[in-house]
Amino acid sequence: MNSKIVVNALPETVWDYTQDWRRRKQWDSTVEEVIKIEESPIKKINARFKGGAEFAIQYKQNDRPLSTSLAMTDSTSKWMIGGGGSWQYIRQGDCTEWTQHNTIVFKDHFLVRLFAPVLKSFLQRSANVSMKKAKKIIENQSAELS
Repeated sequence: MNSKIVVNALPETVWDYTQDWRRRKQWDSTVEEVIKIEESPIKKINARFKGGAEFAIQYKQNDRPLSTSLAMTDSTSKWMIGGGGSWQYIRQGDCTEWTQHNTIVFKDHFLVRLFAPVLKSFLQRSANVSMKKAKKIIENQSAELS
């Protein structure tokens, strides 16, 4: 699943906001609670998502302000084993093209296979809505600072 949006702010600003898990619930409607954050030596997060599923999230790459990648493991989800994703922040003048590439690993069960396309579609829409919300917040904060 891929999502892309252009934000009227520099990559550092977009990266700092979107990679701050303390602020994640402000814009990502799938996040219910951030349980624990470890910043070093490798960034690790434990989070609960809508529907009650918890995941351990471990960053594989954390290259401010260019890109990140992470793996989601230790799932308590009834339909998902884990997943991962990568985010890129490409400067375009005074703006940032922010791209997400997300993957989901579903459990091998008949009902999960049957509903996987619906679940993927829901998660894709959620990512698009969340990115639009983050864009609005970042651009409003940038406007207030100028």
